[in-house]
This record gives sequence, structure tokens and C-alpha cells, in this order.
Amino acid sequence: MTVVVGSEGPTGPSPDEPRLIRVEPSDVGERLDRWLSQQIPEHSRSAIRRFIDEGRITIAAKRCRASHKMHLSEEVLFDPPPVPSLIPLPEDHQLDVLHQDDEIIVISKEAGMIVHPAPGAAHEGTLVNALLGHTQTLSSVGDPGRPGIVHRLDRETSGVMVIARTDAAHRELSRQFHDREVSKEYLALSHGTPTTMTGEIDLPLARSLTDPKKRVVRHEQKARESFTAWKLVRKLGDGPEESACWFHCFPRTGRTHQIRVHLRAIGHPILCDFLYGRESTLELSRWDDDAPAARLQRHALHAWRLHFRHPGSQQPLQFEAPLPADLKPWWEAARPLDSDR
Repeated sequence: MTVVVGSEGPTGPSPDEPRLIRVEPSDVGERLDRWLSQQIPEHSRSAIRRFIDEGRITIAAKRCRASHKMHLSEEVLFDPPPVPSLIPLPEDHQLDVLHQDDEIIVISKEAGMIVHPAPGAAHEGTLVNALLGHTQTLSSVGDPGRPGIVHRLDRETSGVMVIARTDAAHRELSRQFHDREVSKEYLALSHGTPTTMTGEIDLPLARSLTDPKKRVVRHEQKARESFTAWKLVRKLGDGPEESACWFHCFPRTGRTHQIRVHLRAIGHPILCDFLYGRESTLELSRWDDDAPAARLQRHALHAWRLHFRHPGSQQPLQFEAPLPADLKPWWEAARPLDSDR
């Protein structure tokens, strides 16, 4: 439960007002920085660590460490910094660049990085900040706080993204996404095992009526059509319940949280999805005693491949982002189910 110290606006606590957050039984044992990243999702985990170092986060009026393990009924006081301008500034952050030319940049986004500054979200440490530190040539179409951005990935989702460097490239890529000419492929590690090797999920999505951060399946006029095809590629463990499977997903629409909500809707929530799943952290040893130590601390979703036409030459392009270090052991420990892949 979160108790706000100070005034509240019409939609909740003011972003620059102190907040007192009480530890509940389900939070006991969590690292302070990880727990707070779930309690105040508008700030990245790296920003929270910085706030801890700056003394903006205290427990019982005392400074603390990011590695502090939470105890029952502790109260954490968060004194946020003043809300800065939404105009992003360049930052020196190493990007994993897969391709770059005069019109586009293709990168593999790391998990934990927000794509762009926004009201109620981090204003630093975003992909846009890193892009501005990487190059002075980005498109200026649309929102000035989102130079070059033509599509997005959730903060904890890793994987391939294309960035526009010119206004003409931005408009053409946006058109391709709008007209569903871009093909996207994801890898997701989820609980349980479906009864079939392939499937299609055709369920409309809408914003939750109780939590504005979430999307839900809802059959009504305001809901937006959403379609995801999938096939199983690897499996951890035995039996339908005490197992986990890697899904190869092909979303034909691009709704917010689409794959996460769709897989949950068919009974297979993604591992460590704090919004739609069952837990916040897992150890690989739960399924494989012989596997190397590997702790999963974010939802296991990776934007694996992206297919589109170059906005200038119209040449068909395909880019692939290898699985990052936190997901790779989980992939290698799972046994293949489809040798044709």
C-alpha cells in the first residue's frame, strides 16, 4: 500500500511530492531497488539507484543501499527530484547498434530501458537520451521529445528496434508500421505447455478500467482488434503444469502489451511479468538442477527479428537481435521441440 505525504492531484500523487511506501508480506526479501522499480514504475531501476545514492530514498529516516532486503512493515520514504523538462538531453550510453546508414539506425534495446521520456516516466536514461548522445542526425517528425522513434518496446522487453534519421525515413517507416507491412517476431518464455504446437490468438484489447497501466481482453466497441500467431520451439521441465515453454510469436497488430496479455489470456503468462504474471523473480534451477546459476528478474520477452523495407531504397531487410545474457541460459537449458526451426 502506498501512502502519499503531501497533496494529490485529480489522478493521484503529484510527481514531485514525497511518498511513503509500506512493505507488505509479499514484498519481504526483495531488493530495495527492484521492489521500488515496481512500486514507482515511472522511474527506471537505474534512476532509483541514483536516488538511493543521493539520499532521496530513506528507511526510518536513515540512508540505505540498493541491495537492502525488505523487512515486513518497513516504511520507505521517497523524496523525488523536481520534475524536469520533457525535452531530452544527450547522454553517453553505449548502444548495441546492429546497422546504421544515412537514413536508419537499427539497435538491440537492452531490458530496463524506457524508449522515450514521457509524463510520469523517466526523463533520463531513456533510449532517446542514448540516441542523442550517439548521433546528431535524428528525424524531427512529431513529438520533439521522441526524435527518431517510429515504434516502441516495453521497458523490460529487450530486442530489435529501427530508428529514423531523416524525416522522410520517419514518414515511410511509420507508414509501413501503420499498413502492417512490417513483420515482427518475438521469443517469450511462459508458464505451462499448450496442448498444440501452434496456435492463433484473436482477442480484442482495451485499457483496464481499474489500472490505467494495464490492458485487458474486452469484447466491446472501444476494444481494438489484436492478433498473435505462435508456435512452440523449446520446453523446460516435464508435464503441462510444472513446465515452461519458449513461444515464437508473430504479432500481426501492435497493441500495447499485446503478447503479454494474449499469452496470459490462453493460460500461459510470461515468466516474471510483474503486471500480468505470477512472480517477480525465478531461478533456472527450479527446472534444471544441472543448469548454471541464472536468475530471471524481468519479463522473459525479447523482440527477436524485424522485417521491413529500407525507407530509401525499398530493399527488403531483416535484422535479428540475439538473446541477451539474462535470457540465454534459459534458452540453452530448454530442449528443442521443432527441429525445422
